[in-house]
Amino acid sequence: MHFTLKKFLLAVITLIPTTLASTAQAAEYKGTCSFNSLTMPCSVSQNPFTLTMRWGDGVTETYAHQGNGEFTDKNGGIWTSSTHNNNGILLKHKNGNSISFTENR
Repeated sequence: MHFTLKKFLLAVITLIPTTLASTAQAAEYKGTCSFNSLTMPCSVSQNPFTLTMRWGDGVTETYAHQGNGEFTDKNGGIWTSSTHNNNGILLKHKNGNSISFTENR
C-alpha cells in the first residue's frame, strides 16, 4: 500500500487529539469514489478534523471526524469507516448506503 495512503488511513481511523493546531493542512489524494456501486473520478482530502470528497460531477461532501472511525455528514448521518481493498477507505451508513475511495496508483 502506498506509504502516504497508510498515513491517511491511520489518521482517519484513529482518534486524533484535539490539541492539534486548527490550521492543519489537508493532504489530497486522487482516485475513484463510489456511492453504493456507482463510481466516478474524485479527490479526497483530510485533516485531523474533516474528510472531504470532491466528486467528478462537481458535488463536494465533507464529513466531520468524531473519533473511533466515525464521521458525521452535514445532515447528522453517522458513517463508520474501514479500510477498503488495502488502498482506500470505505464509509458505511446504518441505512445500508456506502461510500468508498480508492487511490489511483
